[in-house]
This record gives sequence, C-alpha cells and structure tokens, in this order.
Amino acid sequence: MEPEANLSQDIAPTDAIEPLEETPVATEETAAPQQVDETKEQSVNEDIEPSPTNDETADSLPKTSEPQASESVEEQPEEASAGQSDVVVATEDVAPARSRMDLARIAKEALVERAKELSDSTDWRKTSEAQRELMEQWRKAGYAGKEVNDKLWNDFHEARQEFFSRRETEVVKIKQAIIAEAHDASDNVTNWIGAANKLDALMERWKAAGNSGSESDKALWEEFNGIRRDFRNRRKADLDKRRATAQANAAAKREIVDEAARIAEAAEYTRENSDRMRQLDKDYKAIGFAGKPANDTLWAEFTAARNSYWSGNSAFMDEQRKRRSDRLQEVVERKADQIEHLKSQNETLTTRLGSTLDPEKKALIMSWIAQNDERVDDLTEDVEDIKKKI
Repeated sequence: MEPEANLSQDIAPTDAIEPLEETPVATEETAAPQQVDETKEQSVNEDIEPSPTNDETADSLPKTSEPQASESVEEQPEEASAGQSDVVVATEDVAPARSRMDLARIAKEALVERAKELSDSTDWRKTSEAQRELMEQWRKAGYAGKEVNDKLWNDFHEARQEFFSRRETEVVKIKQAIIAEAHDASDNVTNWIGAANKLDALMERWKAAGNSGSESDKALWEEFNGIRRDFRNRRKADLDKRRATAQANAAAKREIVDEAARIAEAAEYTRENSDRMRQLDKDYKAIGFAGKPANDTLWAEFTAARNSYWSGNSAFMDEQRKRRSDRLQEVVERKADQIEHLKSQNETLTTRLGSTLDPEKKALIMSWIAQNDERVDDLTEDVEDIKKKI
C-alpha cells in the first residue's frame, strides 16, 4: 500500500521563552537583586505560530536604564561618645557593602565582554541560548552602584541588541528562502510523497531558524503554513480521487477474475474459450491499479484461474495430438499394407506374364502391373507426407 506521508502538525516552532529583561533592584545598603520568574512557554494551536515573547522581543523594546540602588552607609552620630568601638562598627558595615558591589562590577564587566564576543556570532540558535544564559547571570550578579551599574547595563544591552538585530534580519532572509522553496515544491508536484518529504524537511529548517522577533514573523509563518495547508488539501483531494478510481478498478477486475474462474472450472478447451481467456488477460492488464491489498489479491486469483485453464488446455491438446498421431500411424500402417499387397500382386502377375504366350493376355497383365506400380508410388508418397505430420 502506498505509504501515507504525514506532514508535521502545523505548529510553528517555539524557542524557549525568556522573560523580559527586568533589571535587579537593590534595596537599601546591599540588598540582593530581585529574582524574576521564568515565563512559562505558551502553548500554541495548530497552524498558529506563537507571538514572540523571548529575549529578542525584550531587547527590541525601548532601552531603559537599570534601576539604581542607593548606598546606605551608617554614619557616626555627631554627638556620639568618643569611643573606639563606635568607629569600628561603622567601618565593618561599610566594607562588606563595598566588597559586594566590587564583585558585582567585576562579574558584570565579564558578562559585558562575553556579550560583545557573541555579538558577531552567526550560530543563531546556540548563541541565542548563550545570550539567555548571560541574562540569567546578569540578574544574579548583584548591584554595582548607580553610575557603574547604568553604564555596564547600557554596554551589555547594546552588545546583546546588536546580535539580536542581526539575527532578526538573517532569520527573515532564511524564512523567505524557505517559503520560496516551499512554493516550488508545492506548485510543481510530480510525486506526492517526495513533495511531502520536502515540505517536512523545510518545516524542520523553519524550526531551526527560530523566531525572528520581528513584526513580519507572524506574516511569514502564515504564508509558509498556508502553502503547507494548500498542499495537504490538494494531496487529500488527489488521494480521494485515486481511492475512488482504485475501487472502480477493483470492481472491474473482480468481474474478469470471476469469469476466468468459471471458464477454468468448466474445463472445456474449445477455441472459443481459449480466445476468450486471451481477451480477459488483455482486459485485466488494461485496467489500472486497484489499491493494496485488493490489487495483489485479485491478481493472485486471476493468475490462478488463467494458469489452471491453460494447464488443462495444454494437457487436453497433448491428448488430442497423441490421438491424432495414433490415427495417422494407423493410416500409415494401412497404406504400408496396401503397398505390400500391390507389390505381391505384381510379383504374381510377373510370373503369369512369363508363362503366357497370348499377346493380348500379356498386354493386359502388363497394364495391371503398371497400374499397381503407379498405385504403390502414390501410396508411398502419402506415407511420407503423413509421417511428417506425426
């Protein structure tokens, strides 16, 4: 049976969705950065590509400065008692805060450098994952002070935005090329299975391309998916038509098979039956495909009936030839007997001819001998012709 090639479900590929870039907010003194929950991946219906809500979308939003956290260092009261212990307490509170901001600065500077290294990458999918990881690390890096934090954030955002802007342009080009190939595969179908496999491969390439994050992404998906949907509809219509044709062909072949079986079972090996069996063979082969497994079953039944008839006919003809040969052999033997009899008569007539003095009797005997010789020649020629036919 012709395999049914199933296209992938018309669900646009979805990249892992990252929440919008929400910068950490430090509370007074050295508060830890605010944690942002991952946005759950949105489910999509068939033939609908989800709206982009990933890092690319976040980076395409207007850039905003990372909120600053105010430093809060406990100051020594003006009228505090001049005790050494108060100064020590103030110093111990300030030093850890400075140390944590320095660590945050160092971590974020490293993230900025890494983002700049990735900005020129053309490995779109792998680098997109790396960018998401960088964003997660940024959120966890901590607060580095207002001026430092703002500057590093701007540098980090610009490096990331450069990559995602380039990726958006490239992904659009890739998807436009995929759409062109899909049009060609769908509009020039010579083999439905081959075309379906081609569109499935294009769907995998579409998924691998990812979401461009642009406004045109949804329109591109609708165009591509429309091509696939139109292809499936036309393929289904063709399949329905071929199935109807196969059913009609199966019915026509069934009639031929039944008639051939009746002729074979009758075992009447006449010229008319033989001619009819030959015509049924031609008619059966002229009918198109009847669908599997009906086609195989019908062909097996027809060949069985056909072979049965011709096998019986062959045995019948062999018997007929044998009988004819036997009859001819009998004729040959009779003619051979006649020849021997005529030759024996001529021997007797020749003896009489030698002992007869009457001219008239001699002439008569000689005429008899001549007639017998002529008859022997004719019989001998007949025997030779019959032997050729045996």
